[in-house]
Amino acid sequence: MIVTIANPKGGTGKTTLVRALSGTAAYAGNPVYLIDADSRANTMRWVDISKQMNVWPERLDASSCVDADKIYDLALSQQKAGKIVFIDIEGTTSENLFAGLYAADIVIIPMQTTQDDVVAGLQLALNHLPVIEEEQGRKVPALIVINQHDFVSGRAKVHEPLREVLRESGVRLASQPIARRSSYQSIGAAGTLQSISKRDDKAIDEMETLLAEIIAIHIANSKGQQA
Repeated sequence: MIVTIANPKGGTGKTTLVRALSGTAAYAGNPVYLIDADSRANTMRWVDISKQMNVWPERLDASSCVDADKIYDLALSQQKAGKIVFIDIEGTTSENLFAGLYAADIVIIPMQTTQDDVVAGLQLALNHLPVIEEEQGRKVPALIVINQHDFVSGRAKVHEPLREVLRESGVRLASQPIARRSSYQSIGAAGTLQSISKRDDKAIDEMETLLAEIIAIHIANSKGQQA
């Protein structure tokens, strides 16, 4: 399974989400490969520091790749090797974004309930992905994940029109938003949710739930393609 984490807008929490998800998948016993397709290489710095601090999961491999053709080929080769592949795409519309979309079995679109995040995320889901599906002759499901959610933003009436736009878009929404938690900030420095010193069971449960949802969507889509 190849999971591409993408939103053409920056600052939506893509890298934090891919760190949390890939670590959770590895600690669940899966062989995992993480591709850092962001020219800033923030993910690889996290990898290097985590290894230096001995808080890196054994089942998780990672590499930097910012060449569009190589991103696609690397993702498929690691998938064929039996690994769950996560691709962390830079927050811009580029060849790397489309390489990640072409390779993907499922696309995760993180966003906050702001106008810019919603517009960019829906453009990806409703404009870019259908073109790729038509060219490849296969369905590529998208899953929107509301990131950095808290009680105030969740209840704010000013955000309700945007939430309504998301509900009416027809794009699948994750069953639960990802809360704004200090543990997600902690893994920005080094480690995973499972290895940081102050364990956050609620954050781990969020990621396990999201990972299970992603896998279930992929399995259902694969069965639909074979039917």
